[in-house]
Amino acid sequence: MEWIIVDLETTGLDPERAEILEIGALRVRGGEIVDTFHTLVRPERPIPDEITRLTGLSDADVAGAPSEREALMRFAGFAGHTPMAGHHWVFERSFLLHRVARYGLPLQPGDGLCTLSLARILAPRLMSHRLEYLARRLRLRAEVSHRALADARTAHQLLMRLEEKARRLPSGVIELLAGLAGLYSPLTAGWFEQVLSRHEEHQGPPLEERQGLYYTRPDPSPRSDERAAPPMPDRANLDEIVRKARDMLMPGGPLAASLRGFEARPGQLAMVEAVAQALAEGKHAMVEAGTGTGKSLAYLVPAALIAMATGEPVVVSTHTLSLQDQIAERDFPLLRRIFGDELRLVVQKGRNNYVCLRKVRSEARLSTMATPVEDIQGIMALLVWLTETPDGTRETLSKSSVGPGLWARVQSESESCINRRCPFFQPCYYFRTKQAAQAAHLIVTNHSLVMSDLASDHRVLPKYEHLVVDEAHHLEEQATNHLGFEVQSGVMAALAHRLVRDRGRAGVLAEVVRMLEELDIRGTTLESLEEGKEWVGTLGAEVDAAFQAIAAYVPAGQSEARLDGAWRQTESFHAYREALDRTQAGVKRLQDLRARLVDLVKSLPSDDHVGRVVDAAGFLGSWLDGIARMQEVLDEHPDDVTWAEVQTGGSRVRVSVHRAPVDVARVLKQHLFDPLRSVVLTSATLAVNGEFGFAIRKLGLEEHAREDRVIARTVPSPFAMDKQARLFVPSDVPDIAAAPPEEAATWLTASITDLAEASRGRMLVLFTSHALLRETARLARAPLAERGLSLLAQDLDGSRAALLEAFRAHPESVMFGAQTFWEGIDLPGDQLTSLVIVRLPFAPPTHPVTAARLERLEASGQNAFRALSLPEAVVRFRQGVGRLIRTQQDRGVIVVFDKRIVTQRYGSMFWKSIPGLRPRVVPERDLVAEVRKFLRDTPSSPEHGARASLSL
Repeated sequence: MEWIIVDLETTGLDPERAEILEIGALRVRGGEIVDTFHTLVRPERPIPDEITRLTGLSDADVAGAPSEREALMRFAGFAGHTPMAGHHWVFERSFLLHRVARYGLPLQPGDGLCTLSLARILAPRLMSHRLEYLARRLRLRAEVSHRALADARTAHQLLMRLEEKARRLPSGVIELLAGLAGLYSPLTAGWFEQVLSRHEEHQGPPLEERQGLYYTRPDPSPRSDERAAPPMPDRANLDEIVRKARDMLMPGGPLAASLRGFEARPGQLAMVEAVAQALAEGKHAMVEAGTGTGKSLAYLVPAALIAMATGEPVVVSTHTLSLQDQIAERDFPLLRRIFGDELRLVVQKGRNNYVCLRKVRSEARLSTMATPVEDIQGIMALLVWLTETPDGTRETLSKSSVGPGLWARVQSESESCINRRCPFFQPCYYFRTKQAAQAAHLIVTNHSLVMSDLASDHRVLPKYEHLVVDEAHHLEEQATNHLGFEVQSGVMAALAHRLVRDRGRAGVLAEVVRMLEELDIRGTTLESLEEGKEWVGTLGAEVDAAFQAIAAYVPAGQSEARLDGAWRQTESFHAYREALDRTQAGVKRLQDLRARLVDLVKSLPSDDHVGRVVDAAGFLGSWLDGIARMQEVLDEHPDDVTWAEVQTGGSRVRVSVHRAPVDVARVLKQHLFDPLRSVVLTSATLAVNGEFGFAIRKLGLEEHAREDRVIARTVPSPFAMDKQARLFVPSDVPDIAAAPPEEAATWLTASITDLAEASRGRMLVLFTSHALLRETARLARAPLAERGLSLLAQDLDGSRAALLEAFRAHPESVMFGAQTFWEGIDLPGDQLTSLVIVRLPFAPPTHPVTAARLERLEASGQNAFRALSLPEAVVRFRQGVGRLIRTQQDRGVIVVFDKRIVTQRYGSMFWKSIPGLRPRVVPERDLVAEVRKFLRDTPSSPEHGARASLSL
């Protein structure tokens, strides 16, 4: 096939107002470039500054270039009627159509090949599909980016690489891809057909095929009886486990023999002893251990010893996926060298994180030309991903390949599972993991699933007596989230749309109606389905009215409001109640319909028919459960707090109602610490001022502590903060909290820009306010660019993962982050040398959960600020500071733009919580010189270069 691969540089994104600045194109025949086209274009209006910074093209560069009309005429002559391709073909085509129409030129770009879409389909595990990112990850010979001809050449290389990968897919998968592509782009379908004609032997993990669907072959799972339970160890054997755990990490021990360069660390040895003692003696433990301690091995070694000695699994819970991956991919292979292949570990996630093979097959079969293009391409990506994914979990699938709407339709769910009647029951990724967990010694999961297990009376995880909670400072938050509920207007609307759309002609209920008619099944169920389609529409309107009634109660300019006694006296409450009252008759009829559908399953002739009916019953049940939760909001619960959140974006208003327990300590004590034999809590930030009292109180461990059933220990830090870091506080910083965002952002921009220049980027700025972050980013982007520094701002320049990738690849950058950026970021060496904390991280006292907890403390006679707000902020501050120093070789500066850390009596609690760190108060005019001097006088670490090369 012959293609014209084209790339445009433009003065903006709107083709009606922006102009073309540069055109680059290649004529490709048989995969080889046979001709090129390039021209700059002279726009009618000056080039915007941000476009000059992006492309490097100035008004002077294009002063002698042809006009847009002339350039397009030349390009039309070059392209002729040859099919076109581009990395973002939808954008290129839209721009070309608008601009040639303006001049009445004969060029008519139609269907084309989009390398962006192909990359999303054929590389579904990559976190981003931007051209420059793909060039780095796939090691393409990329020239400068954001120049037309160079980007066209990169797109050509990408197309060749994607073709190579596609040829190695199973031929059956390529045929499916070609068929689906034909629903939206005959040219793309032709490309896949050409790929099929050059098909090569499949390369990748072993696959299975069932009913036309290809997926990674399940590993043989051990049966649960293979983990035979030995006799319960006696006291002497338990003491032996404590000794053996410590010996394994000692100099000259098994770990040192298995890992070259391993050094025993005092903190790690102290921690392994505490964890082993808690597990062996049936106590709970609270162990604070910072970065560099080696805490994962310090709890995994005694956990493995206990599990293998008792035959009972130990559950290890983390907050972040990255820590789960570290345990499974880095720590577990090392453990197996010590314990042998009989040690078994399984990573188990929440059910909705796993894909349902039956639903993927169904979505592929039911796709038509009326299916949205992004959904068709998402299904194509799923078909490729299933040939690669080791575990079928959402985390291994790019969100740019498969969006949340499609994933919601293919995720595994108990409500829509047909269990053993499913043709994919045996290879099901969810049941693979669940079966393997029954035979595992170590089960690695997350706080969310542990809380779901508690809420479901321990029906989610295998029975266990020992739990290790890493990143334990998140346990209260996760308990708050999962021991209550939330109902979102967007989710409810999506469920209703899934049930019924296009005035009843489409949706899962209409699909069941057609299926029953094809099977010639008549009677009351069919009548109930027809009636049910009408009730879904009627109830959907009432549900929307209820959400709107709540939205009317949230004051303008605010995003949330308590739904308390004051709300119950308002018109909003009465309108909400009346809307839900009007749903009751319909709810009863739909509950009857759901029961009929469940009963209907017993008489259906095939698994495919069963799956479609169970899907309908499941979606209907989930929607009715949401209405029931909305009904619960009408009832007052003194131990819970109920609130509403409203988000506006464009023309859409998203409303959600929430309920959460005010005091999770009671629930955790009753359902976690009382029934389990031992729970080990560990984190880098559990103590406040060296004491564990705050964490013990808020997590429900007070009674166990009084009974001497809690081992509390802070292990020595490997870092020398007095030598590795400096903490600066400008003495003349204004009160940022009191200033309007525009004024505060102006001051911050000047100071941050000077500091960033001194450290040559490598800076992370932590905000507590998204509004201030956005305003500062708006003002700081240009001044930073003038100094050769890039700005990467949360929510403005990409996802968290994409920003981190870009920051690692381009160290002369400044990254702005809030909330999630305060922890979980690992940038060792000279990747990060400057950390700016704009304000001390006190939680907003207006958040409904925080407000309710503060009120309860005040009502009990306590000082709520001292008892809750301050210790929580200290923990958060320690998390933020922990982003800077990640190894014993790291050096860096911390600048806090909040004078309360030195002017308020409580301020010392922040810096005293980090041993060796003392504030240096200097005028702002001296700050840059002090920072530059410290960074200049300390040796640079080689970490960045090594890590950056690994990220390609």
